[in-house]
Amino acid sequence: MRQRQLARRSIRGRHPYSRFILLALSVSLLLFSTSINTVTGGSVALAHAFVIGSDPIDGSTVATVPRVVRIFFASAISPASIAYVFTPDEQMVDAAHSTISGKDSRELDTPLITPDQLPQGSYTVRWTALASSDGHTTHGVIGFNVGRSSTGLSGETILGPSTSNILPELDAIGILAVAWEWLVLMALTFWVGILVVEGLILAGVERTSNLLAETHKRARPLQWLCLTALLVGELITLLLRTTQLSQGLHGSGIDLAALDHILFETRYGYLWLLRIAFIGIALGLLWWTTRSRSNIGDARRTRTAGRRFRQMRQQAQQIQRTTQELGSGPIKNEIATEENATPVATSARSFTIIWLLLAGLILLTLVLSGDVAALAQTPMSAIMLDWLYLAARCIWFGTIAYLGYVLLPLLAVVEPDHHSEILTIVLRRFHPLMLATLGVFLVSGIFLTETSLNGVLQFTTAPYGRTLLVEWILIAAMILLSAYALFTLQPKLSRQTMLLPVVNAELPARRTRQTALDQTTRNLKHAFRVQSWLGMAVLLCAASLSFFAPPIVFPTVDYTQPSSSSTTAPTTLNVQTQEVGNLAITLQILPGRIHYANTIIVSLKDRSSDNLITGAEVKMSINMVVMDMGTSSTTIKGDNPTYIAVFKRDTAFSMPGDWDIGLTILRPGKAPIDAHFTVTVEGS
Repeated sequence: MRQRQLARRSIRGRHPYSRFILLALSVSLLLFSTSINTVTGGSVALAHAFVIGSDPIDGSTVATVPRVVRIFFASAISPASIAYVFTPDEQMVDAAHSTISGKDSRELDTPLITPDQLPQGSYTVRWTALASSDGHTTHGVIGFNVGRSSTGLSGETILGPSTSNILPELDAIGILAVAWEWLVLMALTFWVGILVVEGLILAGVERTSNLLAETHKRARPLQWLCLTALLVGELITLLLRTTQLSQGLHGSGIDLAALDHILFETRYGYLWLLRIAFIGIALGLLWWTTRSRSNIGDARRTRTAGRRFRQMRQQAQQIQRTTQELGSGPIKNEIATEENATPVATSARSFTIIWLLLAGLILLTLVLSGDVAALAQTPMSAIMLDWLYLAARCIWFGTIAYLGYVLLPLLAVVEPDHHSEILTIVLRRFHPLMLATLGVFLVSGIFLTETSLNGVLQFTTAPYGRTLLVEWILIAAMILLSAYALFTLQPKLSRQTMLLPVVNAELPARRTRQTALDQTTRNLKHAFRVQSWLGMAVLLCAASLSFFAPPIVFPTVDYTQPSSSSTTAPTTLNVQTQEVGNLAITLQILPGRIHYANTIIVSLKDRSSDNLITGAEVKMSINMVVMDMGTSSTTIKGDNPTYIAVFKRDTAFSMPGDWDIGLTILRPGKAPIDAHFTVTVEGS
């Protein structure tokens, strides 16, 4: 019984965070399984060219067959995108291949043959789209009725905007895509960790020449492994996206034409080629530095073998005499390795900037082909914050993994007599870098989360939100462990290291202090390793988020209103009145169509006196509801009771759908009044 208790205690001492990591991973797996089990359903679209509208409107009834069927996406699409239109008896009636509108790269136009001779009934549009930003393929179905539905019920809704997109599932290809994306992120993260530790933390630290030389020996094969895994992961990711496009266009197989479409007709393809070039440069630089260092070392050893042997013998005798005089413990022969370590340290410092620049450029290509760059309302600031977020994540996760699995085990072997002192120095240099990185990570991550989700409820209702929630739970666990390591274990290690020489003459006390110091070092190593595993789980969530695109809110469509294809002349639309404060605000838009000069008329009435108000200043801002089309602003002043603003063709209302018109009304001696109107603009 006593032996069993001792065994249990030894296991607990060996793995002090086992319960913590098991609890965190169990909660994460539960939430993650919930997120992937509800891929279908809800007003959410996944990766990554969303359909947000069409002309005719999805599910509407029009009077005549349109000459062109237009589909509008949330982001730019590639010319490889295509749509097929089928009559009620499933006859395809496309007049030509679908094309992207010359005015808007998010509009896909499909002309129809002899529209005047086509029958009435329910028409079906099946589309496949290739997103230009991230190279993902999506598909879906749109339907509209002409005159009456095929069942004879006029105005029957057969589809709606939220069902225009057939949401992809985590099938075999989807799981492989997430897995290889995960591999790419882990390889890139660990490679950045190697560069930061060797180039920024160890370089220039006193008494680390031997350690730096040894870490370089271990780091070279690790860098080869990381860069090779990064290259292979990118190649297989491209192959999987080619497979998805081929299946969308042809049903099965891998078509080389689809590969050509992705590489040379999308922004993702150009960025992918650029990223592969940067990885190739990194591999070539690694080969060149390894070869140069090897050649220099061989030549130096050949020229100075005899001289170094004599120097080492003399130095060993001198060290032995010094040790006997001082009565101290064994001293590491740093002079003997100085000649070999100096070129290594100099080479590391000279190439650190180049390595980090290459890593930053690779991260930038990933950012430019991500969802943030494609969907953010302020692309430049969002791109910069996303880049800072990825860089901070790589530095944080990669550095912790390298410290826990490479540096700490190696330190005990290379510097057995001074490993606690050197570890204390390394942690002191790591501490400010860690805090700065964590601050950048949290600020940019919170901002990007707010731009990706439209509300707190989407953390539980959308697959993207649930996956993001799991990621932040894991990040919170990592922050707690980092705080424990940096603010509890590191000061404790420093105190124990300083007190150890005090009890040099008292052997039992020294052994007790040494045992406590070794236990603190082991706890620190375990803390770093547990954070590394949690970081891997966070990267898995990040890879899943590249599959689950941010949720999109589809516009509300009134199916009782006829679509634009049912009429050919501009009509008066969108007359609305709101009561705000003591004002009754009426807004009217003419004609309420794209490709026309639209006029907005605003009138103000005092509710208490029922008199029209003159002499006010009306500030107006216009933008689309579901996506950023650029804000158009103007200010209206005048002594007339009617405030009129005219927007030239395509300066505003450039796409069919719901548009938000914000008004700020300023009157002398009165508080400003804000009002928002949502108007629906039809196609031309």
